[in-house]
Amino acid sequence: MTTNTEDKRRFARIFHDANTHLIPDNGSAVQCNLLDISLNGCLVSGSASTANYQVDDEFTVDIILGEAVSIEAAAQIVFIGEDRQMGFQFNEIDIDSITALRRLVELNIGDTTLLERNLLSLSTTGLSN
Repeated sequence: MTTNTEDKRRFARIFHDANTHLIPDNGSAVQCNLLDISLNGCLVSGSASTANYQVDDEFTVDIILGEAVSIEAAAQIVFIGEDRQMGFQFNEIDIDSITALRRLVELNIGDTTLLERNLLSLSTTGLSN
């Protein structure tokens, strides 16, 4: 039996295009593009400016969804792939951001049973707000 990364995912991913800023603790923001997002993390496309980033580096990830709506979370890189793609796991997220993220997932997932399963999985990950 073959298993792949898709089979191991506990969170549904939403393909969404949005401007995203990666803000290190000791540096200036770097603009990236969001590729997909889940309740637990996101995948972004990097650039030449992100070439030196490493797995486990920590950032504030700021995802701009609209003029008045954004998602901001403390996150760390858990995966760096081809074409400078970086996978982030959210470690801490404020109440306004998790509300916006939940609404985004809810609107795009279209299945309340799957949404509830995602929320239950989120509660077992230890993500704090």
